Formats: sequence, structure tokens, C-alpha cells
Amino acid sequence: MASVIPCGPCLYDETHQNARQWCTSCEEGLCDECEKTHKKTKTSRDHKLISIDDYRKIEDVAITFICSDHDKKLEWFCKSHDKALCVVCLPTEHRSCSDVIPIDVAATNARQSIAISDLQEAIGVTLRNIRLCVNSRNTTTKDIEKQEKDIRKIIRNTRTKINSHLDELEEKLMETLVSASKTCKSKCQKFLQQFHSHEEKLRKLKDQVLQIKEFASDVQVFLGTRQIDKLVMSEIESIKTATDSIYDYKFNMILNSDVQKLSNGVVKNFGEIQVAEHDSNLDIKELKIEQAQMQQNVQTASNVADIELQLITKVNIKNERHLLITGCAILPNGHLLVANKTKNKNILEYSEEGNFIGGIEVSADPFDITVLDLDRIAITYGVNRFFEIFNYRNGRVEKRIETGGSCWGLSQSNGKIYVKLDQVEVFDITGKKLCTLAAEGEFYTSASKNNIFCSHFLNGTVCCYDMNGQEVWKFHDDSLEHPYGLANDRSGNVFVIGRKSRNLILIQHSGKTYKNLLNLEGDFPSAVCYNKDKNTVLVCDQYGGDCALYRVLYK
Repeated sequence: MASVIPCGPCLYDETHQNARQWCTSCEEGLCDECEKTHKKTKTSRDHKLISIDDYRKIEDVAITFICSDHDKKLEWFCKSHDKALCVVCLPTEHRSCSDVIPIDVAATNARQSIAISDLQEAIGVTLRNIRLCVNSRNTTTKDIEKQEKDIRKIIRNTRTKINSHLDELEEKLMETLVSASKTCKSKCQKFLQQFHSHEEKLRKLKDQVLQIKEFASDVQVFLGTRQIDKLVMSEIESIKTATDSIYDYKFNMILNSDVQKLSNGVVKNFGEIQVAEHDSNLDIKELKIEQAQMQQNVQTASNVADIELQLITKVNIKNERHLLITGCAILPNGHLLVANKTKNKNILEYSEEGNFIGGIEVSADPFDITVLDLDRIAITYGVNRFFEIFNYRNGRVEKRIETGGSCWGLSQSNGKIYVKLDQVEVFDITGKKLCTLAAEGEFYTSASKNNIFCSHFLNGTVCCYDMNGQEVWKFHDDSLEHPYGLANDRSGNVFVIGRKSRNLILIQHSGKTYKNLLNLEGDFPSAVCYNKDKNTVLVCDQYGGDCALYRVLYK
């Protein structure tokens, strides 16, 4: 039985009446008498009233009206930063913002805003993506079973042609096949469970969006849209991470050539079960949720001549003492990380507005950083000959990986970590080494889905390699002297720091043309990173003299 909701004004008078209506503006219930008074009062006659039954439909939707930083009521909205503010936020963090308006004004027509429509569309598209992944895993499971059946037939047909002394070898091979099949299907089942979990969460969020759109106040809709937006984006990021790690499987039976020589009894095994993992190439639909007050740029494979940078903020790194910046990263929440290689064993963290937040203590002097997911980063430690998988939310090292040599720049792509030693070592997301690629360069590397990019500080070139370590193209131009830090966007265009030429250039994904994006004012520009979701690029100088965050505009 649903709990009784009391009348707010009566409760204030220390009497108890059950509410019949709910005021979405006052956030309290009203009995029949208080409802009449509410409608007669000038200040409240325009308030929206809904039935208690309708209120119960949105009662459990978590919408926060209180500032999480200052514990004050959210009363203002900054259009530039797309952020709700309290009376303390306004003078302390948004004093210079010219487009701060009352939240009631910002919430006008929130029910018909682009933001809530985009949120509904994002949930719908993501649910369809999950269904695509689920169908893919079901199809792959059936295909595995069919391949298993086909190989069983091959094994048995071959078995009838040979002597009985191979019984034991046959049994061993069958066990290998069953184990491989079970392992592959187990992986599929694991992802199925994960996708079903995401599907359930998103369906709940979808229902919540429909309910707040139908019954909540404008302010509730406005704030609820943004808060549920964050939850949806978290689910989308988790799904993208999962889809980068799923594979289809190809089983193959390799028949031992010695099977034809059974009479001499020298055959040591019946055959071999091989399982090849290859990308499923799922057509996952990308959808960026547009905010009502902010337009975001969607990246296309534009010609670099049409790409420009727009300054977002200067980062006040130079105020810190003992600086030697060698790497940087942009977290999913927009915070900026800077690797400060100065024997103080910490990474500096800044807000998206460029304000210093604090230092993150790590195991040694960090050289470079890359973001793995919503909670974790990877950190290299140069001459210390190891890198770590580090949970920045709880400050704990999840795994330390010894590299056997000095490890410098690193990058993450498709669920794999690429670490620059003499060549490029490839690890999976858990830190297990997969292979070594013959991709040469001095310090920095960056990875896309299909290519590895390395800068050659000494000979002034930037090279692109495929995933087998074969050179695809080599770039050299007098405008780029001593190429250093580099990063790539989704299209495979490469941002490169010119340490001596003191500039940032963008090389076309073909390697045949480029554009000079920035002339840098710092003495020793060193590091650059690119956030593929926000289309932002962070550029850092070794001593903090010219560090800034830019938006990449794709025309």
C-alpha cells in the first residue's frame, strides 16, 4: 500500500490532512482546503498542480535541487558552461560569465526543448545498439555451435580411417575443442549479461524521462534532463568500451600430416583446434546528446584545411613550482591531467575552466598518461621501466606491468594499450602483453583503430604504421622541427607538437598534406592530447608557459 502524503501547510500548523493535489513549484502536497487557498493567493495561483496519483509516478525520479558543492538551492543557470548554479557558485566561479540567467527563465519550455528530445533519442538509439550486440552474440553462439558440429564431423570421419591406437589422441583433441568452444561461448554469455544489464538500466531511464516529461515541473524536467543525461552518457561509454572488446570466432581444424603415416606409430597428436578472434564490425550508431544551450561539433573526416581551433581556456600551470610536463590527458568528466616529471611523484589535476584542483600521488615520476575508461587511466614511468593501470577515482593502482625497458608515450584504442619503448608494445586492457610492433620513434606514440603514429624527434619525421608494424606513410616538412608529442582524432588526422618550431600542426590522415594550427608562445612545447568525445585538444609546454584547452571545429 502506498504511503500517505500529508498536506504541507496543514503539517506546518501541526494538523494532519492527506494531500489530494501536489504543487510542483512548492514541492509539497495540498489538501482540498489548502488547494483552494493556494489558487486564490496571487503568488501561487499560477503554480502547476497535479494529482497525488500522478505525483507518485515521478516521486522516485532522482532530481537534485541542491548544489552538490555548496549545499544551496540551485537558482541560476550559466548558458556558457551549461551548468545550474547556486548563490555561492555565481560570484566564486562564474563572476565573469555574461549569460547567467535565473533557472526559471532557463527552464521555460524545457518540456519541448531539444535536450529532452535528444535524450529520448539517445536512449532509443542505445537500446537499439544493445539489441544489435545481443543479436550478434546470439548469432555468434549459434555459429560456434555449427562450427563445432562441422569440426566434430571432420574429426569423426578422419577417425574412421585410422587405427584404434589413436583413441586416446582423439579424446584429447575433443576435450580441447569442447574447452575452446565453451570458453568462446562463455565470453559471449558474459557480454550478453552485460548488455542485458545496460538494456534494463536504459529502459528504466527511458521510463523516467517519459514520466518527468509528462508530469514534472519545468525545473524538474530541466534538471532531470541533465542529470539523467549523465547517467545515459555513462551507459553509452560502458557500451562503447564493451563493444571494442567483443569478437566473433573462427574455428579451424588442422589435420596432422602424420595421420597418413599411422602404420609406423609415430603420430604424436590427432590434430589441433585453432580459434581465430576477429572484429565483429558491429554498426554501432553514434549519437551525441545536444545540450539546449550549447552546440557541440560533430567530427567528420574533413580536409585539415577546413579545421580550426577555438580557445576554451588557458590553464594556469606555470604557477606551480618544479615543472617538467611530459604528458597530459582529458578525463571523461572534462578535468585535465598533467604528468609532472619532477621527482615529486604526482599528476596535476585541473578543472575544465583551467583552475588547479590538486595533485594525484602516483608510484614514481610519471611520463605520460592515457584514459582507459570512466574510472581508470594508464601511466608510464620512463626510465623506471614499468607502467600502471591506475584507478583515479579511488587513487589505487590496479596493476603494475614491468616492461623490461624504459617506457615513454602511450595511447589507448579499441581496448588495447600501446606503449612506446624502442618499439611499440601492445597490451590488453588488463595489462597482458599481446605483441610487439616494429614502429620506431623516440618518445611518443598515438593509436587509432587501424594505425599507429610515432614522432621521430631526431630526424624530424612523423610515421604512420599499420597494425602489423608496416610503414603506411612518412611525413617530413621544414615547418615541423623536432616533432614531439602527438595525438590523433577519429578520422586518423594527427596533431603534432613541433618542439623547436614551437607550433602545433595537423597532418591529414593520408599523410600528404597538413595545416599549421597554432604558433605556441612557450619555450618548450611538449605534450598534446585529444578527447574524441568532446572534440577538444589540450596543448602543454614543458615548463607551463603556454598551456591551453581548445575546441576543434570541423567545418
